[in-house]
Amino acid sequence: MNAAVPASDPAETHDVLGDETARLAALREYVDVAAAPPAELQAVVRLATRLTGLPNAVVNIVDDRHQRQLAAEGFAPGVSDRGESMCYYSLGMGGLVHAADARRDVRWAAHPWVDGTLGHVRSYAAAPLLTPDQQALGTLCVFDEEQPRQLTATQTADLVELATLVVSLFDRERRARLVTQHAEELRRTRAAAETARALQDALLPHRLPAGDRVRVTSRYLPGTDGAEVGGDFYDAIRTDGAFVLVMGDVQGHNSAAAALMGRVRTAVRAYVSEGHEPSAVLERTNRLMQSFEGDLFATCCLLSLDERTGDVTVASAGHPAPVLFAPGTVRSLDVDPGPPLGVQAEAIYPESRHRLDGPSRVLLHTDGVVEWPGDGGSGTHTATSTGEEALLRALSDGAALEAGALADRLLAPVRGGGRDDAALLLVDYDGPAPGTRENRLLLPTDTRAVGAARDWLRSTLDAWQLSATADEAELVVSELVTNALLHTGAPTAVTLRHEIADRLLCVGVEDGSTQHPQPRTSDDDATGGRGMHIVQLLAQRWWVAPRGDGKTVWADLLVA
Repeated sequence: MNAAVPASDPAETHDVLGDETARLAALREYVDVAAAPPAELQAVVRLATRLTGLPNAVVNIVDDRHQRQLAAEGFAPGVSDRGESMCYYSLGMGGLVHAADARRDVRWAAHPWVDGTLGHVRSYAAAPLLTPDQQALGTLCVFDEEQPRQLTATQTADLVELATLVVSLFDRERRARLVTQHAEELRRTRAAAETARALQDALLPHRLPAGDRVRVTSRYLPGTDGAEVGGDFYDAIRTDGAFVLVMGDVQGHNSAAAALMGRVRTAVRAYVSEGHEPSAVLERTNRLMQSFEGDLFATCCLLSLDERTGDVTVASAGHPAPVLFAPGTVRSLDVDPGPPLGVQAEAIYPESRHRLDGPSRVLLHTDGVVEWPGDGGSGTHTATSTGEEALLRALSDGAALEAGALADRLLAPVRGGGRDDAALLLVDYDGPAPGTRENRLLLPTDTRAVGAARDWLRSTLDAWQLSATADEAELVVSELVTNALLHTGAPTAVTLRHEIADRLLCVGVEDGSTQHPQPRTSDDDATGGRGMHIVQLLAQRWWVAPRGDGKTVWADLLVA
């Protein structure tokens, strides 16, 4: 039923029900106006007419603009402006409102739905639909347009109980919607989780390479904060001169972080494959990240292992240091970390050098491995001391375990409870190749380099008891160093490697140019241009190994 309220000014009607914001929020929670109303409401209004004896009954809800009749008995339900609603006005009176004869009731006599302007209501009663928090959703009202009627106390009490029943029906529907919403959210979360896992799997390497003397075991454990893809990444790249391990962590757990993780990992792999040293890889990746949109950053650690000699080079961009846990005491490999990638445009990433003289095991990990539940891990690249200490104990206790079993043990404390992703690489190294010796000399950056290289080569070959090869080796190293001086500005280092089993003496000269040497045709009276021809004649073979901004020119000589 509709009955006009004399004053329909929005400000005045807003004051009728007090805290309108809270009431409307409750209405949205309890009643879905877009859905069909509960079927039982029709039975409620029919029962209301029988209990009260009045021929018309209606369930109304009142929103910020309208009165909506969800079920009616005696007339067809509809929608009207709430300013014309007699029931909206009755809600402001509080509690059950009853007028035995509205024409003689000072509250209603002048209302258009009573005085004949819009209707001829005689008897009227309305019980508010109140939530447990006493928010009024609307009314259950009954009325008669023919004759006045005084309801008994029992009849008004019945009307109030029926209004409570209506709210219970709304609450049942509300709970059902919540269950449905929860099930849908769970379905979406699971679908998003599956998508995120698939994306993570696509961004991480499916298979890691194995070296002649190196084996790598990887583990990745996604965090439990939700379905977002994580930013942890790892890689292993085998180059001509080294086995390079990469461990990194991009800030954030969303699609932007995933995209950045893919770009960073690709850039690092490309720079490593070009032959750059770890520090140069990080510097170039950092400069590249300055061109990326957004303000995300990444931590990263690179470990380069020369399989033949056991020489290790480490550089870090704000990432946890690698841990050497066998043989002997568990300890971190010292490294002076630079800032995270993407933070400082011209950042420098110092290298630290180590040597693994025998069989060794090394761990690279992200901070999620040491951020244990309950230990205050923040997921912001700050690990808890408790987690770090426990990790060191676990490595010490499990140093003899098979790699897969040890990796699983290390992740057990964070499995199912870690808020951050956790990734690790376990590196098993058999030690330097038997029968291989190597020595390296940094050279002066001027003409003294040739003499220094000759003297060092002869003393090294004497120590190795290879003096019979000294003349040929000295000529080769002289030509290579001279060639570097003339065409690249200056050599930087010379390396001598003796591979006993293959009876090879390998001579390598490093320089700062990417231009490859080429044997040239020289006239008989020419004073130069024969250097690489001499190398070609004396060596079993010679080749060039790129090294980032430079290269190493190698020549192999047979030894007795």
